[in-house]
Amino acid sequence: MAYEEERLLELSKKTVSRIYKDIDMSFEINPVSKDIGRKYDVNAVKQALKNLLLTPYFTKPFTPKYGSPIYDMLFEPIDKDTASLIGSLIEETIDNFEPRCRVEDVIVYPNFDLNEYKVQINFYVVGVRDPQIFRTSLKRLR
Repeated sequence: MAYEEERLLELSKKTVSRIYKDIDMSFEINPVSKDIGRKYDVNAVKQALKNLLLTPYFTKPFTPKYGSPIYDMLFEPIDKDTASLIGSLIEETIDNFEPRCRVEDVIVYPNFDLNEYKVQINFYVVGVRDPQIFRTSLKRLR
């Protein structure tokens, strides 16, 4: 029994390991290790959300429905109805393709002056207690 108690005590003193990790899509080099940078935990999930939302359908080979239909919605008139539809499409896309997060709320604001949508996603990362916020702008490119 003493050995098991010591082992449990030793395990409890160790720092929590990283839950999620991914490469940094900016491909910046880490100055210490001279390797490509990495993203961990919440930042890895936020990067995955950004990549998922900005990937149009039919761009990932052998998985034509991976991504989101948001790109096509950017060519619709900018109004509150389109913003609401974009919000529901974002929530559906995340539910389908990102099992590491649980969406609480998606808020999409149309910015009529700049012809863009401001998006805020309130979510929880599985394994992380604190709520997270992801913000981005959606704007069509000419």
